[in-house]
Amino acid sequence: MPHNSSSIVAQMGRRTLFWKVLMLVSITTVASTVVIALYFRYVLRDSYRAFLQEQSSSYMRIVADDISIHPPHLPRQHHTHPAPLLPPFPDTARARLLTQRYPLDIKIEQPNGAIWSSTDLIPTAQALVHETPSSDFDDGAEFLFRTYDDHLFGIVHRPEATYTVRMRSVPQETSWMIPTMLLVGALFLLFTAAYFYVQRFLRPIRELMKGVEAVSKGDFEFRIGTESNDELGELSTAFNVMAEQVAAIIASKRRLLFDVSHELRSPITRMSVALSMLPEGKARTSIERNARELNTMITELLENERLAVLGGKIVHENVEIVGLTRGVVDSFTEEATRIEFDTLTESLPIVADSQRLMIAIRNVISNALKYSSASDGPVKISVFPDDDGVRIVVADCGIGISPEAQAKVFEPFYRTDDSRSRATGGYGLGLSLTKSIVEAHGGSIQLTSVVEEGTTITMWIPPKPIPQPMLPDMKSVRMPEKRIPEKVRQ
Repeated sequence: MPHNSSSIVAQMGRRTLFWKVLMLVSITTVASTVVIALYFRYVLRDSYRAFLQEQSSSYMRIVADDISIHPPHLPRQHHTHPAPLLPPFPDTARARLLTQRYPLDIKIEQPNGAIWSSTDLIPTAQALVHETPSSDFDDGAEFLFRTYDDHLFGIVHRPEATYTVRMRSVPQETSWMIPTMLLVGALFLLFTAAYFYVQRFLRPIRELMKGVEAVSKGDFEFRIGTESNDELGELSTAFNVMAEQVAAIIASKRRLLFDVSHELRSPITRMSVALSMLPEGKARTSIERNARELNTMITELLENERLAVLGGKIVHENVEIVGLTRGVVDSFTEEATRIEFDTLTESLPIVADSQRLMIAIRNVISNALKYSSASDGPVKISVFPDDDGVRIVVADCGIGISPEAQAKVFEPFYRTDDSRSRATGGYGLGLSLTKSIVEAHGGSIQLTSVVEEGTTITMWIPPKPIPQPMLPDMKSVRMPEKRIPEKVRQ
């Protein structure tokens, strides 16, 4: 069957909307993460830095205080003068005990040049200060915090000595890998959750697109499920109400056309009987011609509406489509020299309604002959198997149809040029009836045309009729009482 380009456009539109919403959610998530990270980096970091600086300097000072020994007061020499205070001095035994109990090493440098160290891996305080950059945890000149040879060092300056404390634990170089992997995993889970959330969020829109496509094909019984109570749910409810109302309005219009056309049959018949009693003359001939045209129009209109309103029950019979088309071509005896018939096979059996197919093929050939001349070239008719069915192509080199009119030529009573149509005959029902017959079989009809170059009409008929959705009879249709939600109407 012919490819449905509108379906592809709709799918592209849905995919574009999906990725737009997904990108919006993802960008919002990433932007929020960056904002939070910047907040922690530039707002909370200063408060934590001050806290860590205080804790680290306090820890190093406690170690220095624990090593320092404060000697007792000397005895009084005079009752009016207090005994002098001796300066504190470092206790290396206490320092050695601390290094055995805790994961740290200590180096003591006294002003007199004496140096004690629990390990040879600790450089001098002066070397550390000169070879390492300053740290955010420095507290004036009394306490310095440095990183050297992948270890953390604390330098505490006291009058009695300079204490250098080296932490034995080394920061692992791969310590960033686990947090990074956790971050990547969290972002992946977040993106996956966003993907499925957007899929679920856009489900009503996808269903709505299916509904629009179904209604555009005449399936007014298609309904959209309303699972949510938000605006999309209200939109789905509004679409269902609209589909019911449109089905009722179209069914009412078609029923009216059918009833009016049927009622006109009786006066036309009485008119024909009365005309047969009139004497021969120009007046009788003119009235008879107009009566025949009116009868033809009513017949086509009745057939068109019968296919839509009454279910269009077509006759299922074995039809040899090549022979049937050739018979229709042979019926144009006066225009036989202007028609070229071509087929890839002499026999192509299908199941169809032969009488209605003859009407459809005759209407298309008649239009091609009307709107082209012998000087334009022949009307070419081709019949060949295609897509598990039959394709009938009628092409002319006539005046063509403008792009604006091509979408309307299959509508009832539409004529591209009113004056021309009256001159050539017809009321704009031929192609509409042809379309109804083809679609009643489950087939399709397409038109391509270029102004001043010609028109090609292609009919595809399935090997056997395919049931199609029909408009309901007005007797079984009631106008829906459910109103559109206020939010949707606003």
